[in-house]
Order: sequence, then structure tokens, then C-alpha cells
Amino acid sequence: MTADRLTILHVYPRQMGVSGDRGNVVALVRRAEAADIATEVVEYAPGDALPTAADVVVVGNGPLSAMRSLGADVARIGAPLRDFAASGVPVVAVGGGFDLATNEVVPTEGSPVAGFGVFDARAVRGAERRVNYFVLDTRYPLLSGASKRLAGFEDHATRIELAAGVEPFADVVSGGGNQAGSAVEGAVAGASFGTHTQGPILPLNPQLTDGVLSAATTRLGREYVADPERTATIDRYAREARATIDRYVDKAFKRIA
Repeated sequence: MTADRLTILHVYPRQMGVSGDRGNVVALVRRAEAADIATEVVEYAPGDALPTAADVVVVGNGPLSAMRSLGADVARIGAPLRDFAASGVPVVAVGGGFDLATNEVVPTEGSPVAGFGVFDARAVRGAERRVNYFVLDTRYPLLSGASKRLAGFEDHATRIELAAGVEPFADVVSGGGNQAGSAVEGAVAGASFGTHTQGPILPLNPQLTDGVLSAATTRLGREYVADPERTATIDRYAREARATIDRYVDKAFKRIA
């Protein structure tokens, strides 16, 4: 954070940004502005010089072909991203970005794709494809009194195998989740989380955006205080969207063969 400006690093926005993932970045920016915190968004493309400092990192969704196209760049920036996460910088990895942030992605054909290793897990393709509304109770730390109930959408055919001791991002209320033997979703590592929840997840769940911003600012010795008056409109949009998911969650597709 330089000159009271929160730096949001958006990794691979072109390759890993196929599901409205810029919405997650916008949610962080708008929510921070409502708390009188200025932001700067830095977009990282393959081959660029990775910034030496960041306050939040976002990696969005993308297909296996995009991950393969990134080649050795993933290995080149993996260690700095792990260092960010280890120092308490929230890394928000969604969809294919979550897969890429594990140790490796194991496809149904061809060689595994090495990941960033932010989460001690692996993403194994070829599981039952889950396409449905998603309702979760998150384990990610939120502001005091905030609801842990999250809503979104999942569309993936991946089994996430967490290493021993890795905390899931959430318990599944409705949906597929990690599909690895228990009803859990995603992973948490410190202030970072990975999930297949799309929507995008942060605009749909403002309390989670607040949790990420609180983690980022606390690390810098600054308090994050959400302003309900200045976020009233976007909070209402989010409530209405989640209410629609709640209304139709049992009518959505549950699986595709």
C-alpha cells in the first residue's frame, strides 16, 4: 500500500477472466472507495515484471487451454505469489484460477499443469460435472456479525484434493463443491481463499468482499470500516440476487453427464 492506496493485482485478466471475473475486482474497488480507501488496479500479463508489492491478488476463471498457454510463466511467478499469501496478502482465486493456484492441475488427457502452489491441494479433472446454483456456509473470517451464508453458481468437472490439514473455504449447503468425499468447497490458506463459486462471487456476497478488504488493511495497520449508507444500493442488488438463487436452488441443474 503506497501513499494510502490499496494495490489490487489482477493476474492474467485476459487468459483467466471468462466468467465476469473483473466484477470481483470492481467489487473490491467500489467497496474500498465506500470506506474512503483509494485503490490502484495493476493488471499482470504473461512476461510482465510482477510487482514486488500488492495488497490483494485476484485470479479469475479460465479453461485448461488457457492454463497450458501460460507455459513457464506460471512457474516464474508462483514463488512470489506464494510469498504474498504467506505474508498475509489475500489471494482470491476463482474457478480455473483456483485450480491454477493449487500445486497442479491433472487433466483427463496429457501432462499435468503445474500450479502456483498457493493452496496445498491438487485439481483433478474428470469428476462429475456440476452445473447449479451454489449455497455455502463459509469458513473464511468475516467481519463480526456478518452472515457466513454465501450464494453463487458453480460449473466445473473438477475434484479438489486437499492436503492434510488444509481448511476448506466453506461447507456445502447445496451444490457439488470439491467432490472429494465430503461436502466442502474450496480451500483457505491464511487470508487467501480459492473456490469454484462464480457469479461473480464478491459482488454477490458483499460480506466476503468486506472480509478480504479487512484482511488486506489489517495487515497494513489500518482498520477497515464498511459504510452501510454508502453501500446500500449495491447491498440491495446483492440481496435480491441471492434471494433469487435461494428461490430456485432446488430447480437448477444438479449434474450433467
